[in-house]
Amino acid sequence: MKRFTKAVRLIHRYLGFALSLIFLIWFLSGIMMMYVSYPTLKSHQKFQQTAKIDWSTCLLTPAEVLDKTGLSDSIKSIRLGMVLNRPVYRIITLQNRHLSLYADSATVLPYGNEALARKLAQNWTKAEVRQVEKLTQIDQWMAAHRYQGYLPEVYRLKMNDGAYIYVSPFSNEVVQSVTARQRFLAWLGPIPHWIYPTFLIRQRPVWSQVVIWISVMGCMMCLAGIGMGFLRFTRKNPDSLAFSPYKKRWFRWHHYTGFIFGFFAFTWVLSGLFSMSPWNWAPSSRLSLKETEQWMGGPLNPTLFTVTPAHAFQKLSNDLTIKEIQLIQFNGKPYYLAFQDDHHTRLLLANQTGAEPFERFDSGTIEQSIRTLHPQSPVLETKILTAYDDYYYSKNGEKRLPILRVKLDTPEQIWYYVDLKTSQVVYKHQSLTRLERWLYHGLHSLDFSFLFYRRPLWDITLIALLLGGMAASSTGLVLTYKWLKRKISKARKALTSSSKNTVDKSVINSN
Repeated sequence: MKRFTKAVRLIHRYLGFALSLIFLIWFLSGIMMMYVSYPTLKSHQKFQQTAKIDWSTCLLTPAEVLDKTGLSDSIKSIRLGMVLNRPVYRIITLQNRHLSLYADSATVLPYGNEALARKLAQNWTKAEVRQVEKLTQIDQWMAAHRYQGYLPEVYRLKMNDGAYIYVSPFSNEVVQSVTARQRFLAWLGPIPHWIYPTFLIRQRPVWSQVVIWISVMGCMMCLAGIGMGFLRFTRKNPDSLAFSPYKKRWFRWHHYTGFIFGFFAFTWVLSGLFSMSPWNWAPSSRLSLKETEQWMGGPLNPTLFTVTPAHAFQKLSNDLTIKEIQLIQFNGKPYYLAFQDDHHTRLLLANQTGAEPFERFDSGTIEQSIRTLHPQSPVLETKILTAYDDYYYSKNGEKRLPILRVKLDTPEQIWYYVDLKTSQVVYKHQSLTRLERWLYHGLHSLDFSFLFYRRPLWDITLIALLLGGMAASSTGLVLTYKWLKRKISKARKALTSSSKNTVDKSVINSN
């Protein structure tokens, strides 16, 4: 038992020496993360900045444009937008080739130049450009580029109001915008919290392993500390609440704060570990490429879009101020999906000139498509959600509603969440992904419905726990500093004594 206790104590001590500062930073930045997110250009921000568009000159269908260019790659996505005053098809291929083509002439836009980037940036912020740099790899503010769908090669324009505007030379559009205030707050929250310095986020696999193994060691440290907290629990006076045997102040307070908040610290670091999906223990909650093609009814086929965008614009503009049109395919049929913003959209069948716009797909049609993915599995439940549930939710109400939820009787207990306004499968949840949701978000953000939507109760609860974690980490950091100070003092004394002995021997030998 003594050997076990000693081993636990040493594990907690030395891992604490190594990680106490990191833990303090994690808890402190965690409070900031409750209110500040990593700066990315959200779609609703992009739509707000985009001017009203007139596609009356967009007379060429996607197939006609692609025929003139001779592009042979399979198409992943096509969007219709504007570059200054001309309509443009923005295309991404399955081979990750990005290009832009004028929709009124089928001319390929030349690889973006600095003059065009300046115009786009000035139209975005109405500020003047102070400096232009061409980046060939991501910088500190482009960590989400893979999820936002643009390539690392961009123009970074520093504006005289302090903002950084990023313009893609391939799609000729603003793909990222970061203000001076956002950069400052990010250094207080997301960057230290996620261990996100530029040199690490450029090496994604390395960054992932760094975070995973620091989290693993943090869990070991917490468990060892919890064990020591119970082993050292002593109630000498039944009339007193004191239970720590330590007489030294900092040891005693570390014992108290660790005993009270140690389990929260453990679950918090453990949930941070699960956020990294270590060792791929949980499957993806998205459709695979094969499932996506089956859902769409085959690869995206531009020849199906026989209605011109100009004709579609005439129909769709009656209900919306159109900012962008996406070309989507569902169940083998082509549709124009028009956006005014994230919550105001319309759909139009793109192969029938007499078709009329509609707001959302029929739930029965969506359910039938889900059945084709699992023809042998019966449907347990079909429900249109007009409010968030435990697996499709948003703190700020940003996610679209209604959503169709379909539960299937499969071995994995698969649940599909489908956006009726876009036909997109938002989530494909199964037993393990639902477990991961609780182990990650539930334990890390305390986003349990009974607490999450009762603010400021959620804020008070989480801040109190984070402050407790900070107290335990701070006392541990002080003990680390005192330990290092003692070790350095002993080393200096030993070095001084050794030097003195050497001098004494030299004097004796000389005599």
